[in-house]
Amino acid sequence: MPLAAIITIIGALLTVLVLAAYLISIALVLWRVDAKLGAITAGLHSVTEKTKPIGPIVEEINRDLAGVDNALRAVLAK
Repeated sequence: MPLAAIITIIGALLTVLVLAAYLISIALVLWRVDAKLGAITAGLHSVTEKTKPIGPIVEEINRDLAGVDNALRAVLAK
């Protein structure tokens, strides 16, 4: 085999190895990001579940504040 062919084959192999290493590093970064996003999603579901009982309480507070607002507006109108 001529020397040029051997150098070309070695160059091609090095190129493939560098690209494979680069793609593997990208895959590892994406795997870590996926794991962190999974943890964030689990945390958001937990927050959603823990704050469900607050909805009716907030609605009751809003109704009370609407009554106070109406009473204050009536006082200001006089």
